Amino acid sequence: MAIPNLVAKKAIFIQEFRDIIETKNVASPVSTLIVSQAKYVESPFTSVGPAKAYTTQCVVPVATSSVSNEELVLDRKIGNAITDCREELSYANFDVIGMYRRDLYGTVMAKQNKLTVADFVASATVVAGTEDLSTEAKVRGFLIRVQANHEQIVSTRATIDGGKVTRAPFEGKAFVMAGTAAYTAIVSQVSSVLSQSSEKGIGDLVKEAYGVKIINLGNAAANANRLIYGTAGVPVIAYREDAIKVDMGEIVSEGTYTPTPSDIDLVTNDPLIRKTWYMSAETKGRSIIFEDLKTLVSTRLMA
Repeated sequence: MAIPNLVAKKAIFIQEFRDIIETKNVASPVSTLIVSQAKYVESPFTSVGPAKAYTTQCVVPVATSSVSNEELVLDRKIGNAITDCREELSYANFDVIGMYRRDLYGTVMAKQNKLTVADFVASATVVAGTEDLSTEAKVRGFLIRVQANHEQIVSTRATIDGGKVTRAPFEGKAFVMAGTAAYTAIVSQVSSVLSQSSEKGIGDLVKEAYGVKIINLGNAAANANRLIYGTAGVPVIAYREDAIKVDMGEIVSEGTYTPTPSDIDLVTNDPLIRKTWYMSAETKGRSIIFEDLKTLVSTRLMA
């Protein structure tokens, strides 16, 4: 049985938007992704105490930690819509309005990125004072310190109730996310550091120096001097796949005429039927650094 044309196009619309949500977040390379179908999700991290060496027979040491049950509430909506009096914004013209959809996705992701960074700042461990990145030596020392302290294994469960977990692309690696000014300070001093290390990229947003992934937060950071650094995979981005909503169509409403110089017969307050075409997209989600791994991600400002 053939799939109705409108249903097929809406499915493409949803999948496009879903791909954007999952891959275009500024923090995606270093964040665990939770795709949920529930309002409440538990921390996907298992908190386990340290292993111990021993010689006593018939005993096994018990860790003092336990499985985390911290919850994240996925109740915040992010969405936008565009309208026009022309009929382009319709499923009938779906194949030729890709640019419109990309522009719409871009506005939603711009807001999501800002909220993600704000969420991470709110839940990361705050380090007192400021970080001096004014010289090459200080930038190198900062990056080496981050790498030394944060390169480690992070354990995440493969699935959670009501959803699934996808590990960060750089799971367990050290990272630095920096606002515009902080990123500029690091990159402007890091050329000789990179010549001794390596340079890699995801687009033009991520560099690697001394094993540390460096991400430019751009205007997603409210403070251009913001630094967020730690172990990749600890930050969590979560969204509701069942709460993705996209639509396009026609709005018809009744109103009255407001004069414009170009009209001939219409006069003020003449009754009118107004036709407007719209396209919309929205999602639900939140970001967090869960309490049991909070010590693995820090935030402070550049001096």
